[in-house]
Amino acid sequence: MSEERLERIENQLSQVIQAVGVMQQNMTVMQQNMMAMQNRMDSMEGTLLTTMTGGFNSLQNYIIDLDTDLAKNERKTEDNARNNRRLNQRVMRLENRNDDFQ
Repeated sequence: MSEERLERIENQLSQVIQAVGVMQQNMTVMQQNMMAMQNRMDSMEGTLLTTMTGGFNSLQNYIIDLDTDLAKNERKTEDNARNNRRLNQRVMRLENRNDDFQ
């Protein structure tokens, strides 16, 4: 091989080595970017999970409060219905007594 040809090959090898070095640096930067994105995603996931859990817990407590209020109102309605029946029976007895005296 001629000296000129060897010099060209060395030059090309030098360029290839430089290109490989640049590619390695780019890969390192890409990996760092991917890790940063993963950290951001993990952070967002944690925030969303916390927010959703808080929202669901709040709704659960609201439903429990509604159930409690509904049960109280049902009891009051039943008590009122029972009292109305008693009053109606009492009125009927009084009317029957009144009819008997007349």
